Amino acid sequence: MTFEMLQHYRVLDLCEGVSQFAGYLLASLGAEVIAVEPPGGVRSRHLGPFVDDERDPERSLAHWAYNQGKQSVTADLSSADGRLRLLELVRGADALIEDAPVGHLASLGLGYDDLAAVNPAIVHASVTPFGSTGPHSSWAGSDLTAVAGSGFLHASGDSDRAPVRVSGAPQSFLQAAGDAAAATLIALREAQRSGLGQHVDISAMESMTHGQPQNLSPRVNANPIDRLAGGLSLGGIDVPMMFPCADGNTICVALMGAAFAPYTQRLVEWEAEEGYADEELQAVDWETIAVEVLSGQRSPEIIAKSFATHARFLATKTTDELWAAAFDRNLLITPSALVSDLLTNPHFADRGFWRDTEMDDGRTARYCGPLVHFSADAPERTPAVPPLGAGNDTVDTDRQPHATAVVGAGGPSSDGHQLPLAGLKVVEFSWVIATPSAVRILADYGATVVKVETESRPDTMRTVNPFVDEEAHPDNSVGYGVYNAGKRSLSLDLSKPESRAVVEDLIRWADIATESWAPGAAARMGFGYDDFSAINPEIIMLSSSLLGQSGPYSSLAGYGFMAAAIAGFYEITGWPDRGPAGPYGPYTDFLAPRVIVASLMAALERRDRTGTGCYIDVSQTEAALHYLAPAILDASINGRDPQRCGNEDPHMSPHGVYPSSGDDQWVAIACADDRWAALADTIGLVGDGTPGSDQAARRERAAEIDEAISAWTSERTNTEAAETLQASGVDAYPVNNGQGCCDDPQLQAREHHINVPHSYRGTMWTQHCRTRMSRTPPVVWRGGPCLGEDNYEVLTDFLGYDADRIADLAAAEVLG
Repeated sequence: MTFEMLQHYRVLDLCEGVSQFAGYLLASLGAEVIAVEPPGGVRSRHLGPFVDDERDPERSLAHWAYNQGKQSVTADLSSADGRLRLLELVRGADALIEDAPVGHLASLGLGYDDLAAVNPAIVHASVTPFGSTGPHSSWAGSDLTAVAGSGFLHASGDSDRAPVRVSGAPQSFLQAAGDAAAATLIALREAQRSGLGQHVDISAMESMTHGQPQNLSPRVNANPIDRLAGGLSLGGIDVPMMFPCADGNTICVALMGAAFAPYTQRLVEWEAEEGYADEELQAVDWETIAVEVLSGQRSPEIIAKSFATHARFLATKTTDELWAAAFDRNLLITPSALVSDLLTNPHFADRGFWRDTEMDDGRTARYCGPLVHFSADAPERTPAVPPLGAGNDTVDTDRQPHATAVVGAGGPSSDGHQLPLAGLKVVEFSWVIATPSAVRILADYGATVVKVETESRPDTMRTVNPFVDEEAHPDNSVGYGVYNAGKRSLSLDLSKPESRAVVEDLIRWADIATESWAPGAAARMGFGYDDFSAINPEIIMLSSSLLGQSGPYSSLAGYGFMAAAIAGFYEITGWPDRGPAGPYGPYTDFLAPRVIVASLMAALERRDRTGTGCYIDVSQTEAALHYLAPAILDASINGRDPQRCGNEDPHMSPHGVYPSSGDDQWVAIACADDRWAALADTIGLVGDGTPGSDQAARRERAAEIDEAISAWTSERTNTEAAETLQASGVDAYPVNNGQGCCDDPQLQAREHHINVPHSYRGTMWTQHCRTRMSRTPPVVWRGGPCLGEDNYEVLTDFLGYDADRIADLAAAEVLG
């Protein structure tokens, strides 16, 4: 018998835009998802791109991208009959996800309290630009302004131009939707114990902030980041990673520090072979050079010289030559791909990633395939996108919510206030951002997490700025704290044979094990899934890597910068007259965690029903491709690659980032057609010949309009400009830098930055959980653990070791 992961859940999807990704993700994991649409269809059906650019609500690629495998029913919520129809569906549903403006559903008698009166077990998730509470919760919002408030926008782009967002699809709402799916599954798990649902509040702005630990720099007396296209600029040191090559662009991660030094050294050796790197560069210790420069021991000129050398050298090489060198010489180099390149990439074909579906005209539509690869009972998403209202007469409303059935059989097993994941045990061998960030979410909701590191090979994030008071210490990294708050640390040297018994005991203790070593390394160490499942048949093991555990390119070592290049994100971010200008940071590291959490929760549901665990293979790149699904469909069907377009938007004009008073201060403005008159009136752009409601006419005069807006915003602070425009109903938000995020009243009201206990500092600033639940809110009880500070607790309380056994391990130098 096949046990699909989530087949026992029914989810109602009321989302109008790309927040439909939440329901898409859950449908991909086996849930029954019913899209509830107005009679004319949801907004995404009326947005381009369309098949052959012919407007047809049944052929919108924006809609196709995130609605496969769902059913569609119609209900006019403005009418009494439509509202009754929805409540009838709610009565038998497990969850409802929506992206309506704050307060809209409540005004119709369909808020959480109304839904819970009909079905106390319902989990209601709301995706909004700025969150359901706080002084800006009712502000008009969009992708551009949510990204502006998060701090992410300020860090992306060229230093001599306005900050620039990622094009292709509204990234903030996709990330928020992923968070909504993950949080919904966490809340549903709790509902199985208490029989009670709750409201889940997801802010697109806050979802984006988790890629920005640097936002906390002003709070910890650390150097702020500066904008540097395709790279990082921190503490006055520019670290470019995007370089032109002979036939395109390439990402080259030539960083400093223990984790990166061997790769940088091999690059310099190659450059020396061909006469580019001189003796001074060859003599640099790439592990310590950054500390030497920041401490004043050496001039920063040596770092500038190294990157100038890399630029000259890489410009002589083709993308094929660099791709070959990445494998042959073990370098952190990856060509920057176009979206169309993805369709012919042999690695994705070998892994069976694509789902090709024949259209009614005989052509093939190429959809993204599995979000992750499961070893057993992998759900198979139905590729068909439902026609509007196709399920009106077929959806069965005679259904009992799953939690009601479970609790009804034996009564509640909790009082309804216990954290949702209390009792869940996780052992983490993963590091850096993608998987630790996901596991952090489990810890926020009550899981007990043991993170395994060793002093000789600590998590790379311990070596990454910002540091509190600029003290480069492994227990003083703000980023490490953001991604590891609430966990316990066990320092265990896995190279020592005596460590094996400890690992085996951890696996007996755990429900979940995660790792992010190089593909195949776990099995070679004797720590593969077959080894672990022989010890604990119920263990769920997740491996995360750049390109997955199989396929011709799986051995590529790398970080999220490189996955973002492979996935096509760099080529669509920036200005038409320049090369790629972002996105900031190891971008796919920020996208994968939502998929990881949802996949782990689905695997737990399967384990509860079968008694057996499973293995999950996460390709960071494949997970990220789902965030570009509309562009991939457009390339597949219409043969069109998305182009860099700055901050322009196909559906709104004007839509951009404008200068405000102060140094490098900006305000983001996104003007819908029905707000143009208000914008024009506010900035004084009224008179004969002023473009009106015709968006095409406004686009023809975009330069003139942008100049008028810039003249107005330049005379005001970004806060004053945003507040004035919002008072007129125009979507605007300050482009927050780190200080702006610290001062932002919305983030303050929602306690997004919190100061928590920390063993090394006493207290440490970190970020709150990505999502908020109304009845069982997340708890961040400590900062990122100091290396090995929980050795005794883990070994005694969790594994039952006595003092003699711990002493033997210490004598063998295993605990270090």
